[in-house]
Amino acid sequence: AMEAVGLPHSAEVNLIVVLQDPVAVRQWRIDGLPADELSTENGIIIAKARRWPLMIDPETQANKWIKTRHHADGLCAIKLSDKDFLRTLENAIRFGKPVLLEN
Repeated sequence: AMEAVGLPHSAEVNLIVVLQDPVAVRQWRIDGLPADELSTENGIIIAKARRWPLMIDPETQANKWIKTRHHADGLCAIKLSDKDFLRTLENAIRFGKPVLLEN
């Protein structure tokens, strides 16, 4: 389609090559993100997202990575079944802390 209109383009575009920050990706590896291509692509999407990402994580790899990555930021990990769920969420929003909603 792009050839038909004469639009210059790369034949093989790779999300990692185009959007990665090698220093950030190295830090993600240190923080526990697996070194496979899919995990790197997901990390890029999470880092570049304007809103909160939804992660379906059956092996809890992303969960561990997020906890390690945002530990210094005061990450609040909560579950819907927590008795103080709403209070924790409100305080995190009030004080600008990241929240990880598990399960």
